[in-house]
Amino acid sequence: MSNIKAFVDSVGRVIVGDHVGTIDNVMKIKEPAVVNVQVSQENGQISVQLLPFIFREFVKAESRKDGVVWNFNLDNTVTSDNIELDDPIIQQYKNIFNKPVAAPEKKSEPEVVKLFDE
Repeated sequence: MSNIKAFVDSVGRVIVGDHVGTIDNVMKIKEPAVVNVQVSQENGQISVQLLPFIFREFVKAESRKDGVVWNFNLDNTVTSDNIELDDPIIQQYKNIFNKPVAAPEKKSEPEVVKLFDE
């Protein structure tokens, strides 16, 4: 995760991801995340969240280590030559893909409650 890039996709979403190369007018982005901006109704403050394109839990365990690379056609994206992302955004992005995936919770049998004495 050394070349983290931000761009706008064809539907107007800001995408942040690890740019691993460009081949034949296709930008290859490893582990892209969508920038989600929320405005608080109470105080009007803006918060920024990064949401992965696909959650790691949906990908087979053996594929998670290498990460998923998505292809974005440059004809359908908007890029900037001089954008530099702020450190907290880069750290938030890295945290999404570096934290271990939680093991699924084991479901226990629900407790049986007797309503009437037999």
